[in-house]
Amino acid sequence: MRIKKAAAVFMCLVTALSFFGCSYVNNVVDNYKRTPRVIEKPEAEQIFEYLKDEDIDSLCELFSPEVSKTHDIKSEWKYFFSHLDGDLVSYKKISYPNEGLGVDKDGEVYDSHVSVNYKNAKTDTGKVYSEFGYYRVQVSRDNPDSVGITTFTMLDPDTGKWITVGER
Repeated sequence: MRIKKAAAVFMCLVTALSFFGCSYVNNVVDNYKRTPRVIEKPEAEQIFEYLKDEDIDSLCELFSPEVSKTHDIKSEWKYFFSHLDGDLVSYKKISYPNEGLGVDKDGEVYDSHVSVNYKNAKTDTGKVYSEFGYYRVQVSRDNPDSVGITTFTMLDPDTGKWITVGER
């Protein structure tokens, strides 16, 4: 009798978990897919390709309208590339030291932003840049002109000077 009762309780638990557990797991997966770092990863990989190619036009298009109005982004990229020792070839990994996500009561994202750092970006001359990356506003309901990259920066390992495109 005890075995039948235990089996019945077990079956009830399995049934409940299959109904409610999957929903919980699906919510966790859906929320993870909306995190700024997950959304940004393919873009970050593409941006590094633009950097390797020194594709200034494509890089300029990524900046927010707000920053583009107040900066000569094209000239700033030329200055940036003139301070790189060689051509970019690789990075060790991408990290996301800062990210934020605001979701309202209806589940709509009203704010999303992320910082991206290419860890140990390396050039063909062997120079390694440990601080090399950008900040991007992905969503801003209150200020749509701020959406895009606002700053791209690198720390020159020889001089200790920050070289920045966009906001400082």
